[in-house]
Amino acid sequence: MGMAVEASPEITRLVIGVNRRVAPEHGERLAAMARDIGLDSLDLLPPFADFLLDGLLTAQIARLRMRYAPPDRISARLKELEEKELIVLEGGAYRSTDTLSPLLKSMRSAVADVASKLWERNEVEISILTECARIVRETVTPDQVVATAHNRVREPLDRYSLLEHRLVTLRYMRQQDHAQAWTDQNLTAAEAAVMTALWRDEDVEISDEVADSLRDAEYLKKSQPFELTKKGTKTRQAIEDATNELSEHGFAALDEEAAARFLAALKAMPG
Repeated sequence: MGMAVEASPEITRLVIGVNRRVAPEHGERLAAMARDIGLDSLDLLPPFADFLLDGLLTAQIARLRMRYAPPDRISARLKELEEKELIVLEGGAYRSTDTLSPLLKSMRSAVADVASKLWERNEVEISILTECARIVRETVTPDQVVATAHNRVREPLDRYSLLEHRLVTLRYMRQQDHAQAWTDQNLTAAEAAVMTALWRDEDVEISDEVADSLRDAEYLKKSQPFELTKKGTKTRQAIEDATNELSEHGFAALDEEAAARFLAALKAMPG
């Protein structure tokens, strides 16, 4: 079994474990800050915060970071932020203005607070994971556009935030590997998202267009409720296998001992 198969779900567990606690603990305060600068919601600010603070959010990075979201939603949000003078376009990339930056910094502080509460008893594991994640993230390739940009973001000084930051980079690396895998199967982002949800037995909204396309490819059963066919299940598993194979490139930078310590530390962390 390769490292990607075991490590990737653990990395996702830790990052999502932090993110899911931010709203309950800090959501009201952050929403109030958003309202104070004329925003109705925090929509798309969390995934763009790091890039905006360092002036690194290009239209391409925004699209690839949120590749499963409707492109119109992304472009409309960027236009709104620009019209409200919360972001400015400089040299082809957006950066936050002095009006928006305090909110984005507060969002990052909220992540740091949650991470510290979750991980404060895991100092040994944090040291192992932070160093191993640094080694893996240095293997980023040019086609991993979002991860490459995230490598350029200034790293937090706080040890808990630093670990979360580096694990996020690893998730961005896998995101591109996964996109490559479903692109090789001639799927669109919307089709891939639906297949993944059904493969995981999750509820998902399916447009008529996507349903018709997946049925034509014999990936989706014609009867309701929506369910993958055997061919669809096999294809989705092939996508997962290809994703893991591509992701091994990064984890191969760890020697056998480091890889074992990295995996053991991941599994020991709460999230």
